[in-house]
Amino acid sequence: MNRLFSFLIAAAALLATRPMSAAPLVATNISSRFLVTGEQAALEIIYPGEDAPLEEPVMEIPEVDKLIIRPITIHGWQRRISIGKRWEYCYQFAVAGYYPGDYTIPSIEVSIDGDKRRTSPVELRIIDEANLKWAKVMAEGREIRYAAAFHALKGNPYAGEKQPVELKLYLPAEQGVEDWGIPDFERDGLSAWRFQPQQQNTRMGSMGSRRASILGRPYHAVSYPSTMSTNRAGESTLGPASVKIQAVVGMGGGFNSADVQPLTLEIPAIKLNSKPLPPGAPEGYTNAIGQFEIAVRSRETEIREGDPVTVQISVSGSGNLDALEAPKPIDVDGWKLYESSAAERGEERREMWGQVDFRQFMRPLRMQSAIPPFRLVYFDPAKNTYETLLSDAIPLTVLPSTAPQVAGAAVPQALPMPLEEMTDILGIIKSPAALLSKRISLPSWLWQVIPALMVIGLLIRITRQKIGPRLQKDPDQIAREKEWRDVERAPEQTGAFYRSVGHFIERWLGNSSDPLIAETLAKRNEVCFRQDVAESKIDRSERQRVLKQLRRIALPLVLGFLALSAQAGFGQEDPAKAFEEGRYGDAAKAWLESGPYEQLPADTLFNVGNAAYRLGSPGEAALYYRRALLLDPSHPEARQNQRFLERKFGSISIQRPDYQHTLARVPLGVWKSFVWASIWMIVVAVLIFPATRPGAGVRVVSIASFITAPLLAAAGLVAWHFYPDDARFAPLAEQVVVVSDMAVVRTDAARSAPKVIEAPAGSLCRMITKSGDWAYVAFTNDSRGWLPLSDIEHIIPEGQPAPPKLRPAQKSESNA
Repeated sequence: MNRLFSFLIAAAALLATRPMSAAPLVATNISSRFLVTGEQAALEIIYPGEDAPLEEPVMEIPEVDKLIIRPITIHGWQRRISIGKRWEYCYQFAVAGYYPGDYTIPSIEVSIDGDKRRTSPVELRIIDEANLKWAKVMAEGREIRYAAAFHALKGNPYAGEKQPVELKLYLPAEQGVEDWGIPDFERDGLSAWRFQPQQQNTRMGSMGSRRASILGRPYHAVSYPSTMSTNRAGESTLGPASVKIQAVVGMGGGFNSADVQPLTLEIPAIKLNSKPLPPGAPEGYTNAIGQFEIAVRSRETEIREGDPVTVQISVSGSGNLDALEAPKPIDVDGWKLYESSAAERGEERREMWGQVDFRQFMRPLRMQSAIPPFRLVYFDPAKNTYETLLSDAIPLTVLPSTAPQVAGAAVPQALPMPLEEMTDILGIIKSPAALLSKRISLPSWLWQVIPALMVIGLLIRITRQKIGPRLQKDPDQIAREKEWRDVERAPEQTGAFYRSVGHFIERWLGNSSDPLIAETLAKRNEVCFRQDVAESKIDRSERQRVLKQLRRIALPLVLGFLALSAQAGFGQEDPAKAFEEGRYGDAAKAWLESGPYEQLPADTLFNVGNAAYRLGSPGEAALYYRRALLLDPSHPEARQNQRFLERKFGSISIQRPDYQHTLARVPLGVWKSFVWASIWMIVVAVLIFPATRPGAGVRVVSIASFITAPLLAAAGLVAWHFYPDDARFAPLAEQVVVVSDMAVVRTDAARSAPKVIEAPAGSLCRMITKSGDWAYVAFTNDSRGWLPLSDIEHIIPEGQPAPPKLRPAQKSESNA
């Protein structure tokens, strides 16, 4: 009965903490925003949900001048599974245009079962086919002509403004293609979501193959839609890029003569010139850019004094939704605010339009009559103005607390342990992490010497790295000083003195425009290069004057060199700052280059994993979390983020019971020390009896040791035995992690081989053998098969690992 009661309480608490989402949104999706004249695109009205609408939707498609929009769907809602493996219903339209220019399909009002909703506007561009840039690639001695380019709607966006971007490929229709690859692209000064080929789930007859007629010839038209935003004002670059496709070649022979050959298509870069946001932002502005609406709700309208309230904040619209910070109340006086959390948007993050939900916990510190309004300040790039939205105040009744306020009051009943509700990874560890030094084994009673030696060693290392280079003189400086001493020791004869001075000037002061230089060289030429001038002794005052003036000219050069040397060690970028600015690739590279990989601490590898996740490579994030746990098995942040990734992406990993996660919170060495401590306790207790007289008080302690030591040893042995150890699955040197977003495991080392299973990012497996560019692996669920080596990485790297990067996802067979 008690267990049932606890279960009901936990279930009620879990339901109470679920976000209050509004009615499902009706979204729009277009297969391509950048079309050549005459090319068709599929425009979809999408209704997400398990249950189909009861009635046919009522919608009026607006007329857009010089655009053709016609319906394709005839028999009502079409049910299908979305990219996120969820059911959705859609209506489809064909869109085409024959006049180049920019167009906007306005927002469409859709009435579904009497509930009216509006879609987001859709911007697109019609491109003159004569303006396409063509390139060539060779396949089996045959030349293939193709067009490829990045396209962005705005060439001069605001810094931080999110906009659609697309990679578009045109390849001759007669050229068969088995697989369209994922682009490998460069970028500078901007953040872009991964580029993936548009899913071909339309029902458009001949248009289903996505063909386009260009200059009278049919072409494959392949779209890679994405979104991007610039990180700074000024020039930013997207590209260049390359895409590897699997082209069908050699079809001119006999039966079954076709073969697959990889071809690399090159895409030139595009440049954007971003402008900063205008000054004069209102109070409360953070980073919101776009057009938004805000809705604030709360289930609690009547609470007891001291109880918190949960506020659900929904921000919908178009813009940088994935980077928004939670709106704040305009008046926090008398309230205790806890850190807000945002619901994970998943694949919707790549879209411009949608909704993000925040959950804010608040507790009144005194009697309150209402939850204060929340404020959202955003910049509207269409109007070039800042806008402020305020929600309505929510009436609230705070009743006096009924808890007894007497001394000795009963302890309140303990609540069930809360479940983890992570919707994102934990943040980076900003505390400075020193490099690991070599471990030294010392007796237990000398353990305090270990940190002292580490501190001394680190101080010596810091002194050598930071101060030592500044104390070392440059070889040029040493040579200059040596030659200057030779000048000072030059003979007092006029010819010898000016010959030595002239040599010093030509070697070290040749670029100086000081009049003394010209005067001294002229004197040298007069004295040394004329045979009719008799050798005489130089006047002492003249010698001192020349030496003094030359020292004045030469000294600033030495000081300038020292100043440059002092600044040489301060050019390394702060990785934490790069992470906060959204330059996750630069941050990961800086953390990895902060020292030899063997000496990087677990905190640094954890931060690299966070940078990989933010970069859009969850597989490499899981890899670096495992590398951090390899150094520190009890690292709590790495273990928690690893659980989050495995839960979010469905990674194939070792399934462990909760008690093993609890054991891992304590380092394995501590559990082992319990066993050794119990042995020492027994040995000491046994020796106490022959070493003491009967009745000695210390014998009571030894008797207690006989009772405590077995319990301590049992606890240590059990924890030691059940401690989570991935090495029991496979030796560490053979463990590899799937770093691509979705790797296809096949029955043989060939892309044409049948599929065994799809391994999500972060899956753990054992490498059994290698064959060329393929590896035969075994997963923790007993599945085995072949994977491309590019899809996996060893947990123990071979040499210095490369910084994380976006990894291409293998297509499933249905999309190949």
